[in-house]
Amino acid sequence: MEKVRIKYYECNMTKLQHLLAYLIFMAVISVILFIYYHNLLVSVAGGAVIAVFQEKFYAKSVVKKRQNRLRVQFKDFLEIITISISGGSGRSMENAIKDSLRELKMMFNEKADIVREIAMIVSDYEQAGIPMKDGFKELGERSEVDDIKSFATIYETIDRKSSDFSYIIRQTHDIIRDKLEITQEVETVISSAKSEAYTMLVMPVIIVLAMSAMGSGFLDALFTTMPGRAAATVGVAALGISYVLATKAVDIEV
Repeated sequence: MEKVRIKYYECNMTKLQHLLAYLIFMAVISVILFIYYHNLLVSVAGGAVIAVFQEKFYAKSVVKKRQNRLRVQFKDFLEIITISISGGSGRSMENAIKDSLRELKMMFNEKADIVREIAMIVSDYEQAGIPMKDGFKELGERSEVDDIKSFATIYETIDRKSSDFSYIIRQTHDIIRDKLEITQEVETVISSAKSEAYTMLVMPVIIVLAMSAMGSGFLDALFTTMPGRAAATVGVAALGISYVLATKAVDIEV
């Protein structure tokens, strides 16, 4: 397996992925602006500018999603080694970590982030003699995941210094598991509110589109006069602010 030491706090999207995301956002935003302005040049120009910021926001969300996925996978890894060293057989931490690879591959796949990372830690330990505690410390720095950093600190503290390390690891696992469960419960509670917020954001666009399609000339002033364009701009600004607020509302840190 190729050793690629990923910095999870950086966006690993390719240039093509960035470009595709930008073009998609530009197209969607341009359509929304055209519904409000009925001016192709203004809509495309506005979409091109706004899409720059939206693509950056999307790239940050991709980073956070990958970090969250690694956090969940790391919790499963801790559960595996906790069970392994809690059997009272005097099993070492190193052996428990090495053996966890087999179960991790069954739970996920060889390309999963946690599988690659644990495989690298084991490989560095066996081939280069690098202590596993150093491997987890480095992973914590590269991932910027607090749970991994906490585990690395605890592992370094108790390594070959505590006879009751199995109890400490079990307590660490329980804390991380409880923290993750709380986060997931909160996300579940607000998921319906999130859907409602996004639905409310779409409704003004649908209403303006429907009224324009009726062809009664009711909204002609909105598209042809200065006061109308000012009102359209206020509507677009309100829509943008509402989107930002709705997005921030679901950005949870526990």
